[in-house]
Amino acid sequence: MASRILTPEARLENIKALALAAGITPEQAAERLDGRVLCTFDCGDAAACEFYQELRPVLARTIEVHNAPDGGSYLVEMVIGDVQPLGLAPAVFARLTPDGCCFASQPVAAHSASPAHRALSVVAACYGAGVAVYRAVGEGIPNPPPDHLEIRYDDILPDRGVLEEPVDLGVTHLAGAGAIGNGFLWAARHVELLGKLIVCDDDVVSSGNLQRQVWFDEDDTKDPKSPTLCQKAQPYIPGCELKPEPMRLQDLPSRSGAWLRRLIVAVDSRRARRELQAELPAEVIDASTTDIREVVVHYNDAFSGLACLGCLYKADEKEASQDQIIADHLGVSVDDVKASRISPAAAAAIVRKHPHIDPASIEGQAFDSLYKTLCATGKLHASVGSK
Repeated sequence: MASRILTPEARLENIKALALAAGITPEQAAERLDGRVLCTFDCGDAAACEFYQELRPVLARTIEVHNAPDGGSYLVEMVIGDVQPLGLAPAVFARLTPDGCCFASQPVAAHSASPAHRALSVVAACYGAGVAVYRAVGEGIPNPPPDHLEIRYDDILPDRGVLEEPVDLGVTHLAGAGAIGNGFLWAARHVELLGKLIVCDDDVVSSGNLQRQVWFDEDDTKDPKSPTLCQKAQPYIPGCELKPEPMRLQDLPSRSGAWLRRLIVAVDSRRARRELQAELPAEVIDASTTDIREVVVHYNDAFSGLACLGCLYKADEKEASQDQIIADHLGVSVDDVKASRISPAAAAAIVRKHPHIDPASIEGQAFDSLYKTLCATGKLHASVGSK
């Protein structure tokens, strides 16, 4: 699907994430990530083939993946199904059945060539990618996977019959076309999604996004996220109209009355989630991450009495600290950062500290997005402390 994923900026993002998680230097992280993973499987095994097709696009966002040896060295060999390892690297044995998946450092007998539902193959591939990354480069990362990791699909979805039923969204808004929005539509390929999904995001694809935004590749850089995501995903989700809106949900011109019936939240900050709650959505489906430590999946509606986005993502000390970090690096005030979007005055201040930036190109952009883009290209470190 992707022409090129691991651009220098995407690699730098991976290096920084691994260095922070494993407590090693960026140089050590870069050396680890120069390695490769080999996947060995029987092309006649339908379950193994489906698993690999889902694994490769995810795993390749972090490390180079091969399905046949080329004479070079490998850090890990993923042995998928009933095949013998080639012995070119330490093996992780992946065993698949319609009811679950298992990843182990020693061979496990149970394997079935009958594929699970494709949506569950996505689940298996995510766990498999996590195990592969840890075994290849992740020494020192907290909460490592066990030597024998078994996932039972019934524990995730007790009634798997729902995967065969159409999912009618009616008219639903998706706020955010970044990593979470990409992931949502990546999984949606394998269910019968109906209705209309309005995808709102005013950002553009940057090279540093590519290690976590699975629909995008290098050819998409500088293109608007929302139309690009809709264009790429629409052929795989024919029953649901994907309508791009290259703007924030809060800036849509059609905001009147009880307009926001169902909201899927995929924005990338606590503050942005609280701001969305101010739009009074009748129903909210929300997912978020806190780096590698935490995943939050949350649902509420106007009549349930459950916690809303404002309750769930209250401002805390970590958020205040991050605001200060962004302000210091960009050369603006914390109050500027709290306004979320870059005003003309803030753009002028940023350009005084980062003269290579065109002020017109950043006006209206989110402070977090600019900070992440500069960080991904290594342009922040030299400016720390400069005025």
